[in-house]
Amino acid sequence: MDIPRHDVVVVGAGNGGVSAAARLLKRGSRDVAIVEPAEEHVYKPLQNYVGAGLAKPSALTRPQAKVMPKGAHWYRAAAERIDAERREVVLSDGSTIRGGDIVIACGAPTDWDALPGAREALENGPACSTFESSLLEQTWERISALTAGTAVFTFHEQPASGRETALKPLFLACDHWRRMGVLAAIDVILVHDGEGLHPVAEIESAVRRELRRYGVTLRLRTRVERIEGGDVTLSGPDGTATMRPDLLHLLPPYTGHPLVRASGLDAPDTGGFVAVDRETLQHRAHPHVWAIGDAADLDDARTGGALRHQTQTLVENIQRRRTGRALSHYDGYTVAPITTSRRSLVFGEYDARTHRAVSTIPLLDTFAPRPWWYVLDRYLLPQLYWHGIVKGRL
Repeated sequence: MDIPRHDVVVVGAGNGGVSAAARLLKRGSRDVAIVEPAEEHVYKPLQNYVGAGLAKPSALTRPQAKVMPKGAHWYRAAAERIDAERREVVLSDGSTIRGGDIVIACGAPTDWDALPGAREALENGPACSTFESSLLEQTWERISALTAGTAVFTFHEQPASGRETALKPLFLACDHWRRMGVLAAIDVILVHDGEGLHPVAEIESAVRRELRRYGVTLRLRTRVERIEGGDVTLSGPDGTATMRPDLLHLLPPYTGHPLVRASGLDAPDTGGFVAVDRETLQHRAHPHVWAIGDAADLDDARTGGALRHQTQTLVENIQRRRTGRALSHYDGYTVAPITTSRRSLVFGEYDARTHRAVSTIPLLDTFAPRPWWYVLDRYLLPQLYWHGIVKGRL
């Protein structure tokens, strides 16, 4: 039986997969296939606003069929294994397809089992998370119901998807409690396992300023070890301690996609993520394999803003490789949009390679909390996403 062959096979139809496929088709790729089992497409950056009662759940999703680029061949199945040498993708329905190039954009799954007791705490309380679409309304219910007690928010080092956005629910909750006149009655704690909050000095400074403004206690080099019956065990510089918070917001543990390990496309130093050259986005050992977004070993460059630059580099480099030209380099651009209140936001553009501040918007300070950054993130970017980014126009 003949194996269907496509010019490019894209594995995954999230932000990166769909926008990359759309760009490839616009740039002349004659036949692009997308492998994706989900029938619904989620705009993940809006989840924090839904979890804070500032957006409706219906605004998050659209039917996958309406987001798919016109002309793309959609395989409604999951990819189970990639044979990089043969350029083949084995699907969950038992079929196999082949691509001239293969783009891995399957994201990174959450791994709640890595935190003992997390699943039970999310189901029965006190835990919640804006990083799971099924928990958003529950998260807002728990935040809005709290009028006194202790609230713990977790933050951790990479790997994480849009790591900085874990600070959004913290500040949105604090601002809600302030407006309700109950913030003084709530002991708010931010737990972080790192030495500092962020490698970019401007972002670190902005976040610490907001923590002081809301009276949030910061515990560095501290992590949640386990959750049991409402009790949360923390480990830090002074050993372990158990507390019983009234609310616990969790940034999930993340892991490399099982597909990556099953296909041998990671490396000993990538933690289960695709072993790519961080500048060209090409696999280190297989020149016909590429990866972008959360699935790739790209450290802090795991944001929607980073993906827009990555897809541009990816599409350019697929064409450059085919014509024997030198590959272009991803510029490391990423962004850390952090809401500081229910009307202000720090946009925070930076280079993920050097951790230096950058700016693509002349004359405006992206590290100062401003209402226009909030409007951009909450209202304008969702429209640009649905009508521009996933269509390969931006």
